[in-house]
Amino acid sequence: MGTLTDNDSGHLPYPYGEASRDEEVLASVLNALHHQTGVPLEQVRVQVRNGRCVLSGAVAHDYQRGLAADAASSTDGVVEVTNNISLVS
Repeated sequence: MGTLTDNDSGHLPYPYGEASRDEEVLASVLNALHHQTGVPLEQVRVQVRNGRCVLSGAVAHDYQRGLAADAASSTDGVVEVTNNISLVS
């Protein structure tokens, strides 16, 4: 699940034009994750702002965290990845 908003109002807190670029990057990251075997998409959330990608959620294995981060970081338009995906036991 991806999101571009960072407030409860639902408004995009971006200067003109940046939101559409982040929407494109978000779609590309989600597509990369979809094609990355081993990443449970239903358990990973993605946020993108100004090309900075934040991954969150919880997965069962550390390698899944790594695969998600690798997929995001290799996506055009991503300038930074913060991997906040936690492990569940």
